[in-house]
Amino acid sequence: MGFPRRRYVKEGTVAVYHCFSRCVRRAFLCGFDPISRRDFSHRKAWIVERLRFLASIFAIEVCAYAVLDTHYHSILRSRPDIAASWSNQEVAARWLTLFPNYYKNKNKPDTPTDHQIATLALDSQRIAQLRIRLSSISWFMGRLNEFIARAANSEENLKGRFWESRFKCLPLLDLAAIAACMVYVDLNPIRAGIAPTPELSDFTSIQDRIRAWHSHMPAHTSPPPPIPDTTSAPPMPALHSPLTSHWLCPILSDPLNPGILQIISDTDYFDLVDISGRFLRSGQRGAIDPDLAPILLRIGVNPDAWLDTISHFQAKFHLAAGLVSSLRNFALLTGRRWLAGLSAARIAFADSPLPSA
Repeated sequence: MGFPRRRYVKEGTVAVYHCFSRCVRRAFLCGFDPISRRDFSHRKAWIVERLRFLASIFAIEVCAYAVLDTHYHSILRSRPDIAASWSNQEVAARWLTLFPNYYKNKNKPDTPTDHQIATLALDSQRIAQLRIRLSSISWFMGRLNEFIARAANSEENLKGRFWESRFKCLPLLDLAAIAACMVYVDLNPIRAGIAPTPELSDFTSIQDRIRAWHSHMPAHTSPPPPIPDTTSAPPMPALHSPLTSHWLCPILSDPLNPGILQIISDTDYFDLVDISGRFLRSGQRGAIDPDLAPILLRIGVNPDAWLDTISHFQAKFHLAAGLVSSLRNFALLTGRRWLAGLSAARIAFADSPLPSA
């Protein structure tokens, strides 16, 4: 029997979730389909661009993502505290950008006018409802999956399901679970054997972060890997919004924004992914690199279990992921006496992470 999502995905609270969607019948609807002999790899770019667009509209931060041939992963942090700071006019403008009118041209939406924004902003009851929706994981994922499904069906002139079911959603309860799940997501192409290194893992957040980091480095440093050529692919359906170059949630906290991993830097995280990926690629489970162990201890992860944790994260945790203490608190909050994953948490995580420097 399923567990109602409303019991553990709470509106109005800052929280982090691992969200996952798979194409219907596990078909290669975002890659080369061996049945139809057609290549749909360009749809991976659709998903990334749609994530970027929605991140510019919603009070939801994209912390990590990976898009593969049959499925995609995303790690999202809801930020109702940000939505609460928006004026009524800003809420109205964001909503009308997300759901524009199509008066003149069916394929090109009208830009919201000042009058439309002002009219909607006057309806305080409606604005209160929209403010909640604009920080809702369910609304975010719905606008992502529906948009991609419609675009794909339109491209093939088909009807019916594109995703096999409603998206899966796993709460990440603490820093240890977030770090392990982010590395798990970023290493998906390496684990699948379709990319040799993190910087060459196309359509992943780790590649995006490395490129952004390179863009701030001095000119004498080596350039980032080339962007995959999508010029011959069908164009992405219009997103109707300018996209920023650095759109992912930051790793390290700063005075203006809490980072997703708070106490470790971008380069620490790159090392974490890179060294972990080397072990996964080689298929060896050797001793953890001594330079990596202190980073893991600082975020509450057991170094001895790290490689197993990031190799089988999704199989180990079913309803939520985190330290044993976090899972017990989660069980109390959701009214459950027992929670799958406690044994895995005891092995994967330490309940006493080292204090940050």
